[in-house]
Amino acid sequence: MKIKETTTYLFSEVTNVYRAGFEKAMSDLGLHGGQVFVLQLLYIEDGQSQIDLALKLNLSPPTIHNMVKSLKKNSFVICNQCQKDARVMRVFLTPKAIELQEQIKEKWLQFENDFFAALTETEKLIMFQLLEKLKLDSGKYVSY
Repeated sequence: MKIKETTTYLFSEVTNVYRAGFEKAMSDLGLHGGQVFVLQLLYIEDGQSQIDLALKLNLSPPTIHNMVKSLKKNSFVICNQCQKDARVMRVFLTPKAIELQEQIKEKWLQFENDFFAALTETEKLIMFQLLEKLKLDSGKYVSY
């Protein structure tokens, strides 16, 4: 079997195309694709620590730090030291980010609908279930 005929190769090709398309969709709002995931977690619970964000997104603390730094530079978040532990930085949404929440959701769903338009509703459901299964089992491959 050739490498180009493996599931890993095909999955990598699809995820690269997906990531590039998602990146473009979010850039219309002044965001990078990865930053949107930080904002989504903050929409659920504002004021999370950078380490909590890193753990929830399965990203390294330096990666989260750089994302937060960029979000802060562009006025999407502010950072404050935790009152209980001064070593911990908490990340909070700004009014600018809060105002974008609905637009992000619309862009996100529109991109998803466009990208998966070739699939039937049943195929989308099966793919979702397969990805969920892989996600649950993937923790053994990556840890920071």
